[in-house]
Amino acid sequence: MKGSDVVIVGGGAVGCATAYFLAKEGVKATVLESNRVAYGASGYAMGLLSPLSGVGIPGPLEELSQEGFRMHRQLAGELKEATGIDYHAHPYDSLYLAFGDHRDGDLEAVDGYSGQVEGVSCQWLDGPQVRALESRVSDRVTKALMVRGSWILEAHEYTQALAKAAEGLGAFVRHGEVQGLRKSGANIEIRTEAGFIEAAKVVLAMGPWTGTAREWLGLPIPVHPLKGQILRLAFHGPPLHYTLHCGGNYAGSKPDGLVWIGTTEETVGFDDRPTEEARAQIMREAALFLPAITRAYLVKQTACLRPVSADGLPIIGQVPGWDGVYCATGAGRKGILLSPSMARAVTQLITRGQSEVSVDLFSPARFVHTPSG
Repeated sequence: MKGSDVVIVGGGAVGCATAYFLAKEGVKATVLESNRVAYGASGYAMGLLSPLSGVGIPGPLEELSQEGFRMHRQLAGELKEATGIDYHAHPYDSLYLAFGDHRDGDLEAVDGYSGQVEGVSCQWLDGPQVRALESRVSDRVTKALMVRGSWILEAHEYTQALAKAAEGLGAFVRHGEVQGLRKSGANIEIRTEAGFIEAAKVVLAMGPWTGTAREWLGLPIPVHPLKGQILRLAFHGPPLHYTLHCGGNYAGSKPDGLVWIGTTEETVGFDDRPTEEARAQIMREAALFLPAITRAYLVKQTACLRPVSADGLPIIGQVPGWDGVYCATGAGRKGILLSPSMARAVTQLITRGQSEVSVDLFSPARFVHTPSG
């Protein structure tokens, strides 16, 4: 780690992407990860890439999400060529299902916004049209919004590819648990269990654990974990040719032949253990729109902790009063989609002093004079 210009704390998708983009700019970067690359949500996420909906979309996250979507389509070939890792990034159209005789207001908003997003288009279907595309959809589904142009990837392999590509350009990925920061002249000293490391810049990308940095910085970094659980099922019959969405739930086929269904949103602190209660809830809610799921059998259940800020928006930018310390966290359920655009924004803040995509709204400074939650 000696000689690193930037130390990135956290080996998830955002941290590894930041190392990759810094390395492309010729900046010597080191990723410090206390466990392993893609240990947290970056290793267990479904990997859906849709810039059409979510907290702040449409709204303040529009530009960042659209840029992340565009960058993913470019990175898919770039990272595979650089590393040999195929993380199966590919188009995977979606069906957003609804019940009843009227159009869903949220889906109306998605339809209206889709015209502003390059690469995607929407079409309304009635129930029979939906079942002509996927016969296993419940008869209770009366309509759906088809979204063409959405993508999906394998999140764990994607994060591994970012780390390997960064290393290929001269970055380092090291094991280490950060225990504090302190100023040292123009540099920052990072305290680990093995001693101090000095760097000109530090990026805090520890996901939901970034909130612990408030003790180091003396400032609020209001990030908390939002637990999400996913079931991986062996499902008889052909794979699903569309991801199926209904409310906050989804079902989609993966390259391993399994159908992944989820997910939950639980505020239970840092407890990342899978639970029987969540399994029952996910199966019950998925069966409402995909009854055949009740005949599948469980292969694996996973749980992870997503980072969510006090206002639901990412935290990106320099920490007030700490020249050289930056945050890149808080993307919630959009972490994989936003990882490249968040990482490049931080890279540009470090190397140029400003980013092409405006991240002023996401500055850590917005929490300085507000309750930390």
